[in-house]
Amino acid sequence: MARDGTTVQEVCGHVQAGHQEEFRLQSDSESAKDYLEMDILKHNRKLIHRGKYVFAPTGLLPVRRGAKKPQRLDASRDLLAEYPDRMRLLWHDPAEGGSVIEIAGGWCYGRRCDWIGIDDRALADLHGDGSQLIPEMPPSGPLNPRYYRHRLTTSRRFPKPVQVDGDVVILNSPGSHNYYHWLRETLPRLELVRQAGIMQADAYVIDNYKSFQWQALQLLGIPAEKIIEPHQGLMLQANRLIVPSIATAGSRRRLGIRLQSQTDNTLAALDSKPSQRVYVSRRIAKKRSLGNDAEVAGMLAKHGFESHCLEEYNLEAQIRLFRDASIVVGMHGAGLVNILLTRRPLNLIEIRPESCHRDCFELLANELGVSYRRVTAGRGWWRAPWQCPLERLETAVVHAIATSESQASLRRTG
Repeated sequence: MARDGTTVQEVCGHVQAGHQEEFRLQSDSESAKDYLEMDILKHNRKLIHRGKYVFAPTGLLPVRRGAKKPQRLDASRDLLAEYPDRMRLLWHDPAEGGSVIEIAGGWCYGRRCDWIGIDDRALADLHGDGSQLIPEMPPSGPLNPRYYRHRLTTSRRFPKPVQVDGDVVILNSPGSHNYYHWLRETLPRLELVRQAGIMQADAYVIDNYKSFQWQALQLLGIPAEKIIEPHQGLMLQANRLIVPSIATAGSRRRLGIRLQSQTDNTLAALDSKPSQRVYVSRRIAKKRSLGNDAEVAGMLAKHGFESHCLEEYNLEAQIRLFRDASIVVGMHGAGLVNILLTRRPLNLIEIRPESCHRDCFELLANELGVSYRRVTAGRGWWRAPWQCPLERLETAVVHAIATSESQASLRRTG
């Protein structure tokens, strides 16, 4: 039963009557059967995972028998005005900048889940990077290896859509295979949905094949049987599509608090004392490791730091590590996004390679109110190990310790 009193069958009838011929739900029983029966586990088992890529055997073929892709993007406010009976703004906070939209008969395409729309119209709001709808052919033609990938994976048509009964929440976003993007951009969208009053849905479209992904979703109360893993060949259409906006600063803060609260009962049973000064080492990482990591760890140990390799910890252990940290030192890498999980004033010292110009952790620190310092690492020649200047790092550490002790004193007197 919909909120205005109409039944799901009436909504579907209206959706199908309003669609253009090429966007009508497919009557082919074979293409819709799995999803109409909500056999999500069967769908996920058929997927092929190769690093950050996810494929379905049927999606590898370049054949597209569905509708043509839209040639332009429309702002959500325009579509809300044009489809008042089928689109609704469930929640919006102008101060935070977040929103959640409900689309009756909405569709979602691809692994990145940024192709979302109604009929033959696509939403512009989720294309934050200004990406093209249909990328141009790579230069150099057949001499460019990307030419063949483009020919096989890019089409001007969608695959046949499959229908999913019930409420479907779209959560996946570009880069969700990476821990940084997962924690900063993908998971916080669930907090936006909860702000709209939707605590449970019939299905969630989100990655769930890496350990940190299923551990996080399990902590947040999303069962595996409700998770539809997206892939590049997936075109689904739902009775009621729930679409949150891009993650906001407020949603990230709420996510950190929620993850901490979900693990508090488990952590209370552990006897080990949390370390307040943490060095995130990358000595076993495949790239961007420090050639003088042992010297850095030794110098930091004199100031009361403990060295940790996050690759050896599950998500709950990482939450526990960062929850009570007061100072974190680490090489530029995805693990530093865990500053989202701290619940006390934090000081972050990022060791950033001189060739790296990404200021993502500095921006995140400013967003969270974290005191930030940067030390630049260099190297003598290309592909040589990075070297962190110990004197500069120790100076930054001494200042961070002074700031941390001042913050602790204010907490005690306050």
